[in-house]
Amino acid sequence: MGGDSGAGIDAEQALIFLLRHPLRKRLLRLYAEAREMRSPKELTVLVNKSVTLVGYHVRVLAEHGAVEIVAEQPRRGAVEHFDEAASLVDEVPWGRAALGLWGGA
Repeated sequence: MGGDSGAGIDAEQALIFLLRHPLRKRLLRLYAEAREMRSPKELTVLVNKSVTLVGYHVRVLAEHGAVEIVAEQPRRGAVEHFDEAASLVDEVPWGRAALGLWGGA
C-alpha cells in the first residue's frame, strides 16, 4: 500500500467490503472495542456462532488488514490464534463511526 494517496482509497474499499457482512462487522467492532487480543474461540461466546464460522470470518478480516495475529498457543493438538485490531478502522476517516464507535483510538 505505501504512503501514497491511493492507500486511503484501498483502505476504504477493504473496510466497505468487510462491513457488508453483518457478522464480520460485529467481529470487527468487538476487536476494535477490546484493545486486547482475542481468539475466534473466545468470540464464539460473544456472537453465539460456531467456531468454524467465526474462524472463517476472522480469516477474512485478517486477509483484508483489519486484524492481525499477535499470539499463538497450542490447544489439544491444534494452535489457537489470538488477534488484535489492526489500524484499518482508524485509517478510514469514517471507520469508527461505521462501527458505532465515535471515540478516538
